[in-house]
Formats: sequence, C-alpha cells, structure tokens
Amino acid sequence: MKKTSMRIFEALWRALWVLLILANVYDLVFSAVAWKMGHGLIEENFFVSIFQYYGGINIPFDLELMTMIGVKLLFFTGIYWYTKLFDLLKASKYKWTALIPFIAISIFVDVADTFIFFISPSLARRHPPPGPPFKRCGLNDTL
Repeated sequence: MKKTSMRIFEALWRALWVLLILANVYDLVFSAVAWKMGHGLIEENFFVSIFQYYGGINIPFDLELMTMIGVKLLFFTGIYWYTKLFDLLKASKYKWTALIPFIAISIFVDVADTFIFFISPSLARRHPPPGPPFKRCGLNDTL
C-alpha cells in the first residue's frame, strides 16, 4: 500500500512540474510574439519594464528575450531549491503541494496576458518613451 501511494505522489510531482514548465514556456513564447507585434505586456518582466519605461531606453528584441529567459531560469531554480526544503524537513511526501502556488501564479499570468492581448489591445499597445536607443558597447567603444 505504501509503495503505491509513493508512486502516485511521484507521478503527481512529475505532472505538476510538466504543467509548470509548459505554462512558463507558453508565457515566454506568447510574450515574444506580442513584443514582435508591437504590444508591451508587463507581467513578471519587471527588469525589462524598468529599462523601457523608467530608464528611457528602447531595448532590442533579443535583449528582451534573453532577460525573460534569465528570469524564467531564476524562477525555476528558486522553485527547485524551495521544494528541496521539503526533503530536508522529511516531508518529501507532500512536496508536490509546494508547486501549487507557483502553478497558480503562472496560469494567472498567462490568462492575464492573453486577456490583455486579445480582449483589450489598447491596454497592451506599446508606447516607447522618448529617449536614446540602446547602444551596444564593444571592447573598442569609448564613453
């Protein structure tokens, strides 16, 4: 009996990780498509929005995408180590419950982005601030 319940918890654990990864991949792809179409979606892209809206810098698409991928990798790393605390506290049977809030947040962000993009396009229209474009600095550039 105990072995079957552990298999169920392991299957649930794997299914929740797959759901979390798929929700965040959807968010990344959807945001990239929206950026390419000229829509600015502000969700957890806090770092991108700081530069664009408060710094007066227009960030190129590739840097927006790399920043978003970096934020997602930090997000997954933080979740992984948070769930390792359940192993440390000898409650690994219930560590699948640690993924539920993160999945809920990811799904909420996906639904909100989709709603903003399709239902209310005037809210998502990008208005870049006036300011200098982003300058790529090389080794031979001077200030």
